[in-house]
Amino acid sequence: MGVILATTRKELMSYLFSPVAYIIAVILYLWRGAEVYRLVYFAADAHYDTRTFLSYYIIYGGCTYAFCVLVPPILTMRCFAEERRTGSLEVLMTAPVRDAEIVLGKWLAALVFYGLLWLPTLVILQVLASGPFLDQSFHLGTVVSGYLGLALLGSALLAFGVFTSSLTDNVLLASMLGIIFNLAVMTTGMVQPYLRDWLGDSYLLNVFIEQTSVFEHLRDWFGRGQVDSSKVVFYLAATALFLFLTVRSLETRKWR
Repeated sequence: MGVILATTRKELMSYLFSPVAYIIAVILYLWRGAEVYRLVYFAADAHYDTRTFLSYYIIYGGCTYAFCVLVPPILTMRCFAEERRTGSLEVLMTAPVRDAEIVLGKWLAALVFYGLLWLPTLVILQVLASGPFLDQSFHLGTVVSGYLGLALLGSALLAFGVFTSSLTDNVLLASMLGIIFNLAVMTTGMVQPYLRDWLGDSYLLNVFIEQTSVFEHLRDWFGRGQVDSSKVVFYLAATALFLFLTVRSLETRKWR
């Protein structure tokens, strides 16, 4: 546990003192501000109820896609790829620590910083609930379930980003692999008709699409204030799988 916390602290400090992280935050919140302005305008005009507004605020929008598709690979691309490039990974692997502890520490640091990037959206939501804007109180359960879904999805995507970073010493390649994967899982439900036309309408295909349509999970369950235990297990299992593969990827490097 001490190694995990020490690694988490070290990696988190590298995020906090990196100008790239703040550039990402500024760009995202300029984008987010424009989207929220439009959303509040349409909500007042169309008389959205609070649940509908929360669903749109948390789940929909290009900024949410950017948070899920672009940010995790950018945060994790340097985790192991940079150390492989500089040769410091060999020193790390020969240290008296377990590979799993290093992997968990790096992933946990990325997850904490990812959560910090989302934190201002809660502050903005509290401001929107005040009198000058919507003057409505939001249902706490919907807020909690929506952000829980985003946190679970983010943990799985960050775990995959850590895995791709362990496969190569090229940070650009690591980030591109992560972006392609994230884009694929975020658009699975959208391409479902095309997959059916190509592969046929089979039961196994329908089950696969249903289970891997992460955006639909967010929209139809977490975004509506409902927490489905099967979806929670799916995200946790995906996170554990990618972290396990990362450990195995590092172990194979010792055998060479």
